[in-house]
Amino acid sequence: MDIYQQIWDADQAGNGVQPILPGQAGDAARGSVTVVARADVGEDTKILRDVTIPASKQLTYDRVLKLFDNYALDEQDTEVETPEEREEVHDLLEAVIDTPPMQVARDYVATATGTAISRDRWYGVLLEHWFRTFSQGGDPALSGFEHVFVGEQEGPKVQGYHFWYKYYLDDGLATTFDRNTFPGFDDDRIAYVRGLYQNGQERFPESVTISYKWRAPDYSRWTPGDNPSGVIRPLTKPTGGFFVGCSVEGLMAIGSVRAHLGARAPKEAAINGGRYDLKVFRSANDQNIRTFYPVYLGPAEGGVVPGPVVTPTEPARPPIIGSPIRILAALVNPAGEDEGKETVTLINTGTARERLEGWLLVDKMGHRYSVNDVTLDPGVATTVLLPRNSIQLSNQGGEIRLVNRDGHTAHLVTYSKAQARDQGRTIVF
Repeated sequence: MDIYQQIWDADQAGNGVQPILPGQAGDAARGSVTVVARADVGEDTKILRDVTIPASKQLTYDRVLKLFDNYALDEQDTEVETPEEREEVHDLLEAVIDTPPMQVARDYVATATGTAISRDRWYGVLLEHWFRTFSQGGDPALSGFEHVFVGEQEGPKVQGYHFWYKYYLDDGLATTFDRNTFPGFDDDRIAYVRGLYQNGQERFPESVTISYKWRAPDYSRWTPGDNPSGVIRPLTKPTGGFFVGCSVEGLMAIGSVRAHLGARAPKEAAINGGRYDLKVFRSANDQNIRTFYPVYLGPAEGGVVPGPVVTPTEPARPPIIGSPIRILAALVNPAGEDEGKETVTLINTGTARERLEGWLLVDKMGHRYSVNDVTLDPGVATTVLLPRNSIQLSNQGGEIRLVNRDGHTAHLVTYSKAQARDQGRTIVF
């Protein structure tokens, strides 16, 4: 299966919401957004309607909107990051790093590069890709997150702005992220111009291609008491496009896989029957994302685009979902003989008691061990002793999957040969 479809599916099982066409019924438990493909002109046209985000999926949406007013609008302006803003970046990354689409992305990059990627290392990848500022073309402080998720000004035009949730809020709910600091700014900052649909894109609610105007507030030039209209910049986006329904972590996961040089991921994606050219541009040193966005190409033949070659002996990958039960640590290389002494420690990070009857631990080769007879109260951890002839935690590096009774991956961790080198040392994930 296309890696991008895998990430999309994992995100829909996590915090993503289902994009649907007018007349289709949404699932309140799953969440949904109705996408109206309109080619006509009308400033008040709402192309994203009836957005439902269940409370269980709200966390990362709440975290990301706190960052929207942290940036100077003009690309040529310097950025002054406050300690509060740095904390908001950290809070967002902590909220997204263990989510299902991020687990899929991290696993893919680890497999494609032949390296184990710890949680801390993946955190560093996300920080470098999206939040580390860089200079380019005379602009002193650019970042992938600002460009893709927030939008920037270059003269009279909008640059970037490829996150559906930001567009949705700007189109009527913008003061949601102004924290009451900027009274007088309009809630509706989007003036729709027209849809730019070709090759049947209007049948695929997963993406839009449109033209619009953005009445963008320049937060960096406003002080309390000023007239807000004096810092509103009327900008135009002649052609803009974005995926619809993915969470912040879903979009970041797709973008990071596409942008990762070592992973050499496909440039095209097939998602729910639509085919996309995933455009990515990096900083001069290739460490940071400059921009990332999809260009709709048409219906996908057969619905898939080939990804990396998978050998026939490789076990099928179960879908990844969000779960409070996580792998906390593992003793991969016990002192003396390994067999019968390896352990995996599980923890319940949720608020409810969890019975693990029917759950499995699975190694990289697909060998399984049934957890069973384990019940975890909230905040409680337990160490599972792996008997002989169960799963094998190779000292050459490997992975451990925790699979729930429905066959979904609840958590995935990887470790390297270097981490497993010392006998008797427990690896903490």
